[in-house]
Amino acid sequence: MKQISGWSLSLSLVFLAGCSSASGPTFNAYTVTAADGSRLQQVECHGVFEGPATCMKIAERICHGEPVRPVQKVGRLLPDSDQADVTRRLTFACGDAPDTPVAAASPPAAAEPPTVAQFVLQSDALFAFGQSSRASMLPGGAASLDEVIARIKQRSGVQAISVVGHTDRLGPETLNQPLSLARAQTIREYMIDHGLNRELIHATGVGSRDSTTQCPDGASRAVIACLQPDRRVSIEVRAQ
Repeated sequence: MKQISGWSLSLSLVFLAGCSSASGPTFNAYTVTAADGSRLQQVECHGVFEGPATCMKIAERICHGEPVRPVQKVGRLLPDSDQADVTRRLTFACGDAPDTPVAAASPPAAAEPPTVAQFVLQSDALFAFGQSSRASMLPGGAASLDEVIARIKQRSGVQAISVVGHTDRLGPETLNQPLSLARAQTIREYMIDHGLNRELIHATGVGSRDSTTQCPDGASRAVIACLQPDRRVSIEVRAQ
């Protein structure tokens, strides 16, 4: 016997109805309980000339005019006149399908404020060679940084300021990464001292990992000059 669709059921109660005659349909009707606890009806149709249509007619009688909602059918779907296997079992519910509750929409994730300004300051103009302290800042670099601070102050709704230090690839990364971080932290402290909110400013150093140049190998003067764009401090401003 073939199961047309799966449903976990358990016989819950009672033989509900049954009728039998030489010429009329023979059937049993039960109330059953589904795995989710819902109450369903089940009809077993027997007899040489019974078939799916007979089970449905009996289900319609049981539902007293309400729609029949099939849940499970068991038996080979053969023509009603086919005598090879005419056993039928129909599990059903009466009435229209219950409305599925609409899940409450999750609140949208807070969008990251957009970037409204980006600045790049060359480290060669900001600091003396290999230095990162406030005392080692060059006058031209300080003037450029003052201009950046003034422009940030003109922005309304600033929510985050990211300061990232970068170095070129020359030298070991064990020195480059700490140097890039120290320079970013010095810039952060300078910005705070010049009136920007310390809670909004975050400093990081990435060493030489974010190179923007394509220079030849070696450490000649020409290569050092070629790598100059990599020696920088970038400032990103996010605001609503």
